[in-house]
Formats: sequence, structure tokens, C-alpha cells
Amino acid sequence: MKWDEAAETAQELIPIPPIMAPFARLQSEKIARHKGLDRVTAGVVGETVKVYREFMGKEKFEELKAFLEGRGPAPAMEEELFFSDENALYHIDVCYTKYGENTQEVRNILKDMLQSVKTVCEEERLTEIMADLAPVALHGASRFSVGMTGCPNCCVSPYLKDFGIILQHRVDITDAECTQCGECLKMCFDTALRLTANGPVIDRDKCVMCELCARDCPTGKLVAGKRGFLVIAGGSGARNAKLAAPVERFTTKDRVLTILRNAIGKLRKAQTGDTLKKIIDREGAKALR
Repeated sequence: MKWDEAAETAQELIPIPPIMAPFARLQSEKIARHKGLDRVTAGVVGETVKVYREFMGKEKFEELKAFLEGRGPAPAMEEELFFSDENALYHIDVCYTKYGENTQEVRNILKDMLQSVKTVCEEERLTEIMADLAPVALHGASRFSVGMTGCPNCCVSPYLKDFGIILQHRVDITDAECTQCGECLKMCFDTALRLTANGPVIDRDKCVMCELCARDCPTGKLVAGKRGFLVIAGGSGARNAKLAAPVERFTTKDRVLTILRNAIGKLRKAQTGDTLKKIIDREGAKALR
């Protein structure tokens, strides 16, 4: 699709993380196509800006906007969320939060969890355990894989990992006034929220605890309250692929680390060729509690 020169300039100034730039460009072309246009205009890009402001939330959007306008510091990747240890037979993959996405609070929670997970893996001598379990020459697939995400959107899926840690955010309804603006409904992809004459009502059975409704509430009627973790285990993206199974929902950091130690303990007693997936197939996810 063709682009107007003014649209190209405006597109480059959209305040989003660099990793999202190609997606934002496709978003502009999508909007133009749905309008029956054969080119992207500056007006179309303006609509894209609104889409990403809603998607990213006010805090992150304004932070990036301030940088582009010369009013704030450059956004930085969270180096502490990048795992790199070529001598370890385990790997910890963190979602796009490592590129600066999500709030600072979420980034800090994941940084703390990552350091704790590394400590557990080192203390439990996980590299030696995985080496002893390998039935063939050690290679990339010999590693124990851990996936961590800052919310249940799971952009980098932990469900195909040996062990997954998903940050959850319980949203509370306060006594603040609801203005019926409907902002909370826009990001509730699971339709777990409805707006009544008395304000929002949350269907807890549908809610995945992503906190996007609270993030966009302008009055404080919805707020992010307690944060916890969903722990999953036994996933595999290799041969005989399988999604990880839930072990414990909305639990504490201490429990996450206990479950991880339990999982490593199972591997320590396993036979050559065993994986956490095979152990859970035999014993069930509850065996890690």
C-alpha cells in the first residue's frame, strides 16, 4: 500500500517501543484498507496513535511520547530480564516486558522473580541434573526451559516450556464514582466485565486477571489490587508437543519457588531420558505441589 509523505513522518513519531513499529505500520494499513483507501494518510496514522494509546495504557504511552518530544529520557531495555548463561543447561525466557513494556512495577516484580529463579536453579545444581538425564549428546534441547510473563496475555508463551510463571493482577472495585465512560470495556478481550447502572461488574470465572480494565479506568473505580502468579508445568514445543498444565493459581512468590524446587527434585530422582513433561504425564501436575 502507498503512503503519503506526511503519513510516513507521523508514523515514525508514534510513541511505541521500537519492537512494535512493524506492527503499528500494519495497523495503519489495516485502518486505511477498512476505510476503502488505497493509501495511508496522516489522518489514518492519527487513528493508529489512538489505538496504541488504548493498547499500551497512559503511563507507558506518555513516557515514550515525552522522549520523542525531548521532555524525558530514552526508553531502555531491561537488561536484567535477559538471561544469558551458555554454561547452564536451563534457560529463562521473559516476555516483551524485557523490552520496556508494562509498568515499572511489573518490570520490577519480574526482575526480582528472575533473580530468585536463577538462584534456585544454581542451588539445586539443575545443570548437572539435566546433563545426567540427557540420553544423547548435550545440545540446545537438553536445557530445562522456564517462561515468565508480566501478564496473562502470554505474548511469549510459557505454555510450551517445562516451567511457566505468569503474573496475575486481581482487579478490585472501589467506592469511587463510575462515570459510565466505558474505557474499562475496551481492553477486556475475555468479556469478563460488564457495565451496569451501578458501575462495573466482574465475572471472576472469566477474568484472567490482566488488569487492563483497571489500567484504563480514569476515576479509580477499578484498581489493580493484589498480585499473584499462575504456575504451569510440563509443556513442550519439541517432539510430542504439549501445553503446560496448571499447578497452582494466583499464588505467592515463595510458593512459585517451592514448586520449582519440587519440580527439580522430581528430575533429580528421574531416569535417563525423563523430562518434566513425562513426569507430569505419569503423576499429574499436583505432584509438584
